[in-house]
Amino acid sequence: MELTHISEIDYNELRYERFDYFIAVCGYQPRCYSLASKTGLNATVKFLLKIDEQINCAERNKHMEFFEANGFTTYTESLTESTAIEKLVNEICNKNIERLNILIDYSCMPKKWYAVIMDNITRNNFRSEKINLFLSYTPKIFEQTDKINNTEYFGPIMQEKDDLRKTKPVTIIAGLDNNAKLLNEAIKQIRPVNIMAFVPESKTDPDYTFSVAENNKLLLEKLSSNHIFRYDMNHPDSINSLLTSCCLDHRINQEVMIIPQGPKVFSMMALLLSVRYPDLKLWEIIGKNGTHAQGQGLPASDPVIVKATFLDDENEEDN
Repeated sequence: MELTHISEIDYNELRYERFDYFIAVCGYQPRCYSLASKTGLNATVKFLLKIDEQINCAERNKHMEFFEANGFTTYTESLTESTAIEKLVNEICNKNIERLNILIDYSCMPKKWYAVIMDNITRNNFRSEKINLFLSYTPKIFEQTDKINNTEYFGPIMQEKDDLRKTKPVTIIAGLDNNAKLLNEAIKQIRPVNIMAFVPESKTDPDYTFSVAENNKLLLEKLSSNHIFRYDMNHPDSINSLLTSCCLDHRINQEVMIIPQGPKVFSMMALLLSVRYPDLKLWEIIGKNGTHAQGQGLPASDPVIVKATFLDDENEEDN
């Protein structure tokens, strides 16, 4: 299917939508069930994705009880596999429904999982001629946590499609977060000809804005001002505009690698852009020995919503 339209919509508009499916994720942070608990969304069928791990966490167990009590059917998936998610996408999209509305809460979803969802939708033509994804992210209240200093994995989010061809020099577009050491190590490994730094800003959470800028001070001081992009992390349309312009300026003569370390709204917009321009490389850095911060991740504001519309390749957008 083809991605034909992306738009930012107001959270309050969700109350006027009818959803065929709602996909949530059970995580360690309370915001994982915030959307499901505080809205009266009318979803016909509700699915829950859960990481396949043996850790017995009281917080996550409590979140599971909420989802189970509210009629969610659970799919369990490991962080390194995608079989269950692919099966779920096929189950949903092959229903004999002409137009599907699917609400996805990716607030606590690993990048690979939502990349797999997008990849499966774009690689296949389903019975549904039109699929509307309502992609919801609940910002969290910023809390100082220990930085991760060791890398467990650095490479393509989708390993089978985003390897470097090594025929062109590389431009890195880096979405900054507080783990600056991991990013600096990745930059040394790739040795790009250009680095474009995207710095998240939040009017509702200035401490986070300051922290990211301060932790990445050494990198930012090395870059010229036209290689630094400051963006409102709660406005996907502006992220999409900046990111698109930056990528299109460099993708002809260089391989563009996006490393979305910043807030997940940035990661999602980078993923949607890579759907439109498959030559863009989407890589991630996973830290080693990261611990789950129980009790953190409280919702900071209403969810940030992006609507992405996919059409069957044989159909044109209707007016």
